Amino acid sequence: MSVDLFPKLSILLALSNGQAAEAFKPILRSNGVGKAIAVESNYDALAKLKEQNFNMIVIDDRFPELGGFDFCRFLRLTNISVSVAPIILGLHNPDQNSVLKARDAGATKIVAMPLTGQTLIKAVSSTLNEIKPIVQDSSYNGPDRRRVAAKPYSGPERRKDQSKIISVEQQRRAMFGIKS
Repeated sequence: MSVDLFPKLSILLALSNGQAAEAFKPILRSNGVGKAIAVESNYDALAKLKEQNFNMIVIDDRFPELGGFDFCRFLRLTNISVSVAPIILGLHNPDQNSVLKARDAGATKIVAMPLTGQTLIKAVSSTLNEIKPIVQDSSYNGPDRRRVAAKPYSGPERRKDQSKIISVEQQRRAMFGIKS
């Protein structure tokens, strides 16, 4: 199913290695991705976000100026469609602390850096296959981290009010303009 959505994808490549980001653009396009734009700093990324709509972001933790974690957190806090878009966050040193930090920043998928063209395509495809509802709350903005196959919860229910959850259908509508 994810390959069907590739032509509708508009990916912002926000990587600390600008040369690698530029090299990924033709790889993404040759695999059917509609549009891929590379930026070199958070300022360039913000300018592109004002000009165009993106429905997936690829960031790395060493992205210049603000940094990848804070940029990811910033994107989740905006009120534009990119706030519900999948964010792939690349980690140069994927230890437990940085993985938890990426997860708490709102990353949809975490990958080890450096990326290859093949690993990027696999990450994009698996991210589209595993889209989760987005939680927008004062303490966390990002993909719902609850496990589907977990045992039924028996404690006090704190999330009866689902108004802070953006469903997968609403997310797809915001990203692609389609219903799932």
